[in-house]
Amino acid sequence: MSELKKTLMADMKTAMKEKDTVKKGVINLLRAGIQNQELDLKRELTEEEELKVVQRELKQTKQSLEEGQKANREDIVAAETEKIAIIEHYLPKQLSVDEVKELIAKLGISKESSMGQVVGQMMKETAGSAEGKVVSQAVKEYLNS
Repeated sequence: MSELKKTLMADMKTAMKEKDTVKKGVINLLRAGIQNQELDLKRELTEEEELKVVQRELKQTKQSLEEGQKANREDIVAAETEKIAIIEHYLPKQLSVDEVKELIAKLGISKESSMGQVVGQMMKETAGSAEGKVVSQAVKEYLNS
């Protein structure tokens, strides 16, 4: 059993003892996502694949948050914000746009490179530690500077 699964199980027990229904629901969502992916692939997921599942759930929750904000639904905004905080706990520290630009500079990527190539390379370099939107923005700023 992977480290993430062990952590999710332990946190699930804690959430149940504390009767924290929101945290329990989020953990169930993450565990189900991982389990469904494993069933689809008929094998255990690697750590990187597990992180992708967690990132996918985070992205969907952020989209729900945006929809709630557009509809001026404070109840949805509050609930989704709480879920985001719980999901982010299971991801590595996320890199900022500036940190990604520093990484691009460290790798010595030329400013004449195509955006697509650089984004692809940076997505591999930052796997799990930066969202695609952040990487894309950082690459665009780096290449245009």
